[in-house]
Amino acid sequence: MGLALLQPTARVQAAEQAFAHVTTREAFDAAVGRARVQKKPVLAYVTAEWCPICKRIDSRVFSDPVIKRRLERIALVRADVTAADAGSRALMEHLRVPGPPTMFVIDPKTGREIPRTRLTGVVDANLFLDTINLAGL
Repeated sequence: MGLALLQPTARVQAAEQAFAHVTTREAFDAAVGRARVQKKPVLAYVTAEWCPICKRIDSRVFSDPVIKRRLERIALVRADVTAADAGSRALMEHLRVPGPPTMFVIDPKTGREIPRTRLTGVVDANLFLDTINLAGL
């Protein structure tokens, strides 16, 4: 029974391992730059520890085996705005997001957001898959 209680946390931790964790605009831009050099699209995910919807996305979307396989070819960048300070606000402003959770895909050729890939608020596995399909990923 003790192991069953640990499984959701383990799934969230496993999902987080693939993400580059950034908290500033400069770190975000550097992560995107590294992905572009590798010619990888970027999934930018704006999140915060205090965001209950983000926790739900982490445990239900990013832990999904089909999604995990699809994300292997994509650079994952977790823009953490937990601090809710000037740096977090500057990062959200730079990304033009109202707050977490927000995610979108960046084209490796242009370094710009791929149109119609922005998701804000509650996201389930099907909506996420539809969106990355739209981006051609």
